[in-house]
Amino acid sequence: MWTGQIRLPFPSFGYLFVLVLLVGNEVWAQQPCTSIPALKSQAVSSIFGSEQERMLGDIEAQFVEQNYLVLHDDESAAHLNTVARRIFSQLPSEQMRVRIILIDTQEPESFSVGPERIYLARKMIRLLKNDDELAGLLGHELGHILTHQNAIMVSALFHEILRVNSVSDRKDISEKFTRLLDSIDGNKKMLWKASQVMERQEAIDQYEADRVAIFASAAAGFSAQAFLDLFERSAGTNGRTRNLMTDIFAATSSDERRLREIKKTLMQLPKPCREIAVASSKEFRTWQAAILSNSDQAAQ
Repeated sequence: MWTGQIRLPFPSFGYLFVLVLLVGNEVWAQQPCTSIPALKSQAVSSIFGSEQERMLGDIEAQFVEQNYLVLHDDESAAHLNTVARRIFSQLPSEQMRVRIILIDTQEPESFSVGPERIYLARKMIRLLKNDDELAGLLGHELGHILTHQNAIMVSALFHEILRVNSVSDRKDISEKFTRLLDSIDGNKKMLWKASQVMERQEAIDQYEADRVAIFASAAAGFSAQAFLDLFERSAGTNGRTRNLMTDIFAATSSDERRLREIKKTLMQLPKPCREIAVASSKEFRTWQAAILSNSDQAAQ
């Protein structure tokens, strides 16, 4: 999730995997912006196998699309698909397919559901200034998918809230997911406990997703700096990263720590990759205006 509906029938794209495992050093030397570092394995495991993770994604998607308006608009999809293809094409395509679905929410947000869906709110599109920021945002959500963070999060919630440590078929997963929602709904104690679990896991998840965003966008020829610009603007950190002393005395916010890690990751890129300039695009502005115009009309 970034912080964190009129449905779009988007074409399918390649599911992410770690390029570092598949590309030799000789190729890396020739293409300095294409290498993506191995992601850190998480101590917390998922109770979902690959097929069960797809089932979970389908169940969650049904819940999301029952609660948000999903946009059906092929014309609006075209530009988004163009940017997404550039990000996705940097990585192997033999994995699962990822669709991007545009939705309306109360807040500017984006999030992934299972291994096959990314939801992007139109209010999030309003915050974007260029295709480079859009590319970083998509790369971030793909990072969550790549590291199976949704399945790990739900595994932790099943364990902490339901005391469930295994799942079987679609019916079983659906019943347990419904039980989870029912357990939290209207129960302040359970809601607080679930929030603690999610916040703890998010603290790990966001850093890894940010790393994918930076390296994948640079590999696709986008400005990685734009991802930092978007984060600073949306989080309101004003460039503050604090330091060890503020960390010790709890004066550093989670967003400030995250900004500090983003800046560190940017410095891991080869200099030519860090210096890729943001591209001004009339096509982006036209697309953004069309998306927002549709949203304004729907609100009337």
